[in-house]
Amino acid sequence: MSGQLGLMIELIVGGLLVVTIGYCVLLDRRLRAMRADETVIRKTINDLSMATDRAERAIDALKHTLGDCDRTLGERLRVAERYASDLEDQIRSGDDVLNRISRIVSTALDSPVVEGARDPAAAFSQHVMDTQPAIRSASRIAQTLAAAQALANRNAEKAKQENVA
Repeated sequence: MSGQLGLMIELIVGGLLVVTIGYCVLLDRRLRAMRADETVIRKTINDLSMATDRAERAIDALKHTLGDCDRTLGERLRVAERYASDLEDQIRSGDDVLNRISRIVSTALDSPVVEGARDPAAAFSQHVMDTQPAIRSASRIAQTLAAAQALANRNAEKAKQENVA
């Protein structure tokens, strides 16, 4: 029995050795595959590192470009605000002039004109009333435009007379 027991132990040890050798072969294959993959992984890591560096440089360039755009846009906005302010002032001035002309025309249309008056405004109002009878029923802007046109025509006639003389 002791001979059989020794044989069984040796068979078990031999079987375990075969399993260990098989496991070592399998482990060797996996290690070789891992080493082969290691070069691929190293290459991938190097490529990723280079891509990261390029991305960082691109981000820095974008930040610089964004700063330039911000400065340019800020300057353009300041110029636009100045233009808008100037336009508001000019519109306000134009409205003031239009209101003054409108008041002059309204006053001239509503006040009686005395023949032979020395007041130039009264004489002009009489001229407008004589040459533009429909002005009395027109709107405020139309009255103003008609008065301005009549004044321009009068000045043009005056300039012609001065050139002839």
